[in-house]
Amino acid sequence: MTTRILNTTKQESDRINIPIRTLAKARSTGFPKIPYIKIGRTVRYDPEAVDSYLANNTYNNEGGEKC
Repeated sequence: MTTRILNTTKQESDRINIPIRTLAKARSTGFPKIPYIKIGRTVRYDPEAVDSYLANNTYNNEGGEKC
């Protein structure tokens, strides 16, 4: 069995360089739909899932086309 590394909100915030409050607001409002895992009151982020989300939501500066 493979062990997945899951990040805390602080670790993920530091990794993708956005404020902790932005991640908390995204969880609360559902927008943007940054994937997270909730176990009881504990929140964790799978870096691979977040990277995939970011790749799917990356746009070109010219004309707003997805990359």
